[in-house]
Amino acid sequence: MDTLEEFVIRTASKFDLEQLGLLFTDDSTKRFGDKQDLSLNQLFIEYQSHRFVVHLAGSPQTLLAYAEFCIYPNIPVLSNDLWPQWLKCRFCVDVPLTLMNTMFFNFCIYSQRHTDILKELIMELFYCEHKINYLIVARPPSYSFQAYAQMEDFGRVYYPSSFDMFDCKNLPTIIVISRERFMPIIVFRKALPEDNDDVIDMIDVEEPHMRHEHGDYFIAEILLGTSGSNMDDDKIIVTEDDRSVADGSTGMMWLSTATDIEELIRNFDLESLGNLVTCTPDVPHGTVQFEVFTAEQREYFNLRPKLAFLPEERVTIRTPADGPGSKAAESQGIDLLYTNFKYIRDELHNRSNYLDKVAKTLNIAFDIPGHYHKKRKYSLQDASKAFGLKNFILHPSLRLEYTYYYLCAMFSAYPDCDYCVVSVSPGTKYSVSLWALLQFFIRVQNRPSCNVSDDVFIAHRSSIYTELSVYRFVKEDLDDIYNLLLTDNKSRTESGARSTYRHLYVKMKKSSQMKIVKQISSDVIHNKLSEFSFWVIRCGHTSRDNTTTVGFAILRPFSDYEAVYKQFVLPHDDGNLTFERGEIVMLCLHPYFHMWSDELLRAVAIRSGFREIFYLQEIKGDALSNDLAPKMMPVEPRRMRRNWFIDTQAQECYRRISDQVDLSQINCVTDEFYLLRHNLMPSKYIGNKNAVVIVGFSDVCKAFLRLMIFNWNTPDYKYVSVNNCLPLLDITVIADHGEVEAEYDLNVHCRYCTEKKDCYMCNANSCPFVMDTTQRLDMRNYINFISGSVEIINRQEKYLGLDSHCKIYYDKLLLLCDTKHGLPESYEHVLQNQDLPYNYAQINGRLDKIELYHKLTEFNKADLPNNVIIVYGSNLATYEGINFLLTHGCPASKIVSVQPHRMVHSQFENNPTSDNNLEIILLNMITDLGITVYESFRLETFCYYPSSNFIEKVHFKRFPSNQDVYLYCNLFINYMENFLPMRIARMLRLSKITVEDSRILVDEKYTTNDEFIYAAGNHVSFVWEVFYQHIYTNEREMAQKLLDILDLGMEKQFRENKFGKPCVFHARLPLNHMIIKITAPKRYLLGNLPNEYSHIISTYDGDFCRVRMNPKLFVEEIVCVTRKLERPLFFLEYFCGRHVTLLNNLQHRWKMGMIKSFITYFEEPWTEYIMHDRFDEMQVKNYEALKSMHQHMISKFNTVRDSDFRDAIKHFLEANLLQFLRKYRDEFVNKFALPEDWTT
Repeated sequence: MDTLEEFVIRTASKFDLEQLGLLFTDDSTKRFGDKQDLSLNQLFIEYQSHRFVVHLAGSPQTLLAYAEFCIYPNIPVLSNDLWPQWLKCRFCVDVPLTLMNTMFFNFCIYSQRHTDILKELIMELFYCEHKINYLIVARPPSYSFQAYAQMEDFGRVYYPSSFDMFDCKNLPTIIVISRERFMPIIVFRKALPEDNDDVIDMIDVEEPHMRHEHGDYFIAEILLGTSGSNMDDDKIIVTEDDRSVADGSTGMMWLSTATDIEELIRNFDLESLGNLVTCTPDVPHGTVQFEVFTAEQREYFNLRPKLAFLPEERVTIRTPADGPGSKAAESQGIDLLYTNFKYIRDELHNRSNYLDKVAKTLNIAFDIPGHYHKKRKYSLQDASKAFGLKNFILHPSLRLEYTYYYLCAMFSAYPDCDYCVVSVSPGTKYSVSLWALLQFFIRVQNRPSCNVSDDVFIAHRSSIYTELSVYRFVKEDLDDIYNLLLTDNKSRTESGARSTYRHLYVKMKKSSQMKIVKQISSDVIHNKLSEFSFWVIRCGHTSRDNTTTVGFAILRPFSDYEAVYKQFVLPHDDGNLTFERGEIVMLCLHPYFHMWSDELLRAVAIRSGFREIFYLQEIKGDALSNDLAPKMMPVEPRRMRRNWFIDTQAQECYRRISDQVDLSQINCVTDEFYLLRHNLMPSKYIGNKNAVVIVGFSDVCKAFLRLMIFNWNTPDYKYVSVNNCLPLLDITVIADHGEVEAEYDLNVHCRYCTEKKDCYMCNANSCPFVMDTTQRLDMRNYINFISGSVEIINRQEKYLGLDSHCKIYYDKLLLLCDTKHGLPESYEHVLQNQDLPYNYAQINGRLDKIELYHKLTEFNKADLPNNVIIVYGSNLATYEGINFLLTHGCPASKIVSVQPHRMVHSQFENNPTSDNNLEIILLNMITDLGITVYESFRLETFCYYPSSNFIEKVHFKRFPSNQDVYLYCNLFINYMENFLPMRIARMLRLSKITVEDSRILVDEKYTTNDEFIYAAGNHVSFVWEVFYQHIYTNEREMAQKLLDILDLGMEKQFRENKFGKPCVFHARLPLNHMIIKITAPKRYLLGNLPNEYSHIISTYDGDFCRVRMNPKLFVEEIVCVTRKLERPLFFLEYFCGRHVTLLNNLQHRWKMGMIKSFITYFEEPWTEYIMHDRFDEMQVKNYEALKSMHQHMISKFNTVRDSDFRDAIKHFLEANLLQFLRKYRDEFVNKFALPEDWTT
């Protein structure tokens, strides 16, 4: 939203229809354009590139104007992309109009009382569209002179070639408005000492520290040369703008040619940017050589087997004594087993396992001027084509779109330079001006040997000045297309097996893409009815022969919306776009031109006849390239609901195949893929302004990041209906080495499991909202992840010190580092040097599972006679771990289950991770399987082998006798519940963050004793007692509370301290059982009976299902145990926390014997309305209405009986539900019968 003088101009949406109705019926308005008889309900159905409404700053409800702009005219008989030919044939136009530089002003209605509105609207369009140089108004043959009189003042009228004043004057005409003649002039000049005060005032707005550091007159001192600074290589440029409300200078940019490109080349990967020099064919060249390092992410994160160990890498547990050979062999076997254990731990928790540091020799050639002196050595620095931007600031009264004009002026100041370099120091708070400017820059990747801490951004001259053109593909373009495909800007010089593998992988991927392109190009050339639209993107606008190919795009119709709609958060298909959706098959574009993604995608889509485009990026396999995928809106995934799908292998669930092209088959229901979308609206970056740093990668962290990425998603889709929303987040997550990589590792292969989805390593215990952040969304594309361990929090300077000596600065710090299992802080004495033993395991994430899998594999291969695995714990996760051992090659005879002593006490909180009744059954089950079980044992300490960090035996105490028991083990797996790791607790205490009883103390806004540091999760405790449950809560609800507290949400939501959303736990259990347990947190703990007094009902039909209700008949718990492992049960989450009356009188129906299976009952068609996206919204409205109704009745009748109130509200609630069903009836799979259906 931008304020221009007294007007506010913003994008129009369907939510403005009521105000637009008043504007369209106002008699004091003027209008032009063909929209006289159009119904307002149809107003937003037809495509327009921009729709603007205008109102006064103080009166947002009174609209003064509505305008439509589009890249083609509203002429029904004219194809969207043929209007240039129409103009060329019919009119004598002397300006270079193209599809990419021209837009049409199709319609406008405005108040006659505000004559400046038209001018402001045109300026708004030019500010939003930097590539648009001409605006055309198509005037019909019969028009009102008054309607177009003002437009004639702004532009130039062009008449048809056949126009004759006397014989042929009733013809259409056009008015062409030129940006160059219309827009106000901005004056750029060198700064003078007298500009000091204006510049300092501008700097104070966004960088007040500069005045404190350098004084009130440092700009003048620099210009006068009294500061001691050398300005020979620098330029300070200021601007003047007559339209600005500011007096004097309105902007400043400090430029310099003192850019050390050798240092940049050594520390940053600049090969794809030409290394900031030019190398022209057939001219003299100089050559320089650099030895640098590059970082290669490994293709497989699976552990690399090591067949032989160096002597210093081997572990020696005991020296073989003189005796039988079997003893010596057994000792050597244990040594080898523990050597492998150590190797597994060190490799998986070592950064080098995930990134290869590869040496490379750079040979850089650069042009040497023909006239240079031969005795003078011409260096790489002399050949530099780069200049730097030291500082940039805009006056607050100027629009941020001005940054584009400033960038153009920067290159004009250095006509011989092609690159602009911006270096940003760590900890620097990005000013709004700089943030807007950097959207035109490319962020360069630093090398692993980088000794420069700055972030570096680079812009190229051609990306700013070059005009782009889009042409239909012809056969002669094939060579250019092949060259683009085969060009690898990120090629590396490597050696060894890693080089061979990468070379083969890249070659195979290029070969498969080349095959697809050949098939499509052949189909397009020989088949006039081909479904594919093939476009070639060229640099320049003169002609095809005089332009250079910089990219291509291949599209086809998209007819799978119905299937993906049920798997992703998308608006319901209302029908008007059914045949106007396209799919990007492949898109390749030079990185210099990615900033013009909106213009290019809009051009190729509209010319192909599409109004919305999608891209299905396969997670597995080799996805076809789409270089503009980062510029498309990611679509939020959602889990399928039980009654949406019957046969998920049906043909309609698959992406439509092509008869001519071997496109990969994608099941839109069951396959994992990323979905991206562009609605051809202007892109808008959405994110946080201040730096947020997160320690940990817990479930709450994942939910928080997901909410931030999809911050624009609302039930009414009001943001995505007017913009192509893109996440731009200043969020850094610090996680342990390998933790994030393991979560997104697609190449984990289990030798024991036939189906990846059934494997312990690929399953999590969390709710679908959290699981999808790693299984169906790659947050690494939007969030900055850093691997390392935090050693200290410097609260004064607001930075975190990592073990790598790196400093991470923050504005807000979130401690989202809670864990599930581990050793509590009271067990710190059992560790040697505060390090976990190598034959110890605890499961908190996928990395821990992968590590355990590799250790179990080595354990099974060792085949030693007395090998033992101890599993310590008694919760549901413990039995999932035992099931993992049993199904992955470990015999029951080698497993020992040690059950800690459990205190029997009343349970007031709802805990989904534990279930006393089921755990007794599970204990008997594993006993019957042959597993040795010890009950009521308390862990005391570990007994280590001499001079090694390996557990030899574990010391327990038996309850109640306090008998000491020592059990030998080769691997100890700990499932003790622990929320705050010892390492984190030590670091927090060192940083003076209050920790008590292994919990971080926070207030009800989750703020620690430092106002800039927050903590949330199971590892927090409140500074004062609260009387509601705050652990074992819904991760999404907790994350949403954080979002509201930090004021990071797009929508202001009512926030209460209590929790109400259900928490989910699911796991695989022994003997092919699966459990899902869903609990709703207690909203009131004081004065409530413990859980054993709840009302419990259950069913069993092969599947066991239990429902527990509180005294007020709200469902607090749903538990289901089944052997049908493929059966999706996450939909049960919708019914936990609901009242039994809302669940169709659940309790009464069960008592009457009408419910044989709760699962089948909750799959019935009537449950679909409870699972609707906007059902909770209706419930909130009902609650507010009933609350006000009850207050009204109390004020009128003093007392109201419950029965009277129920009778009064019954018809009200029924009417609201019927209205809800009518409004969203088309979105339901099951068609509910409404009263009107029975009328004749």
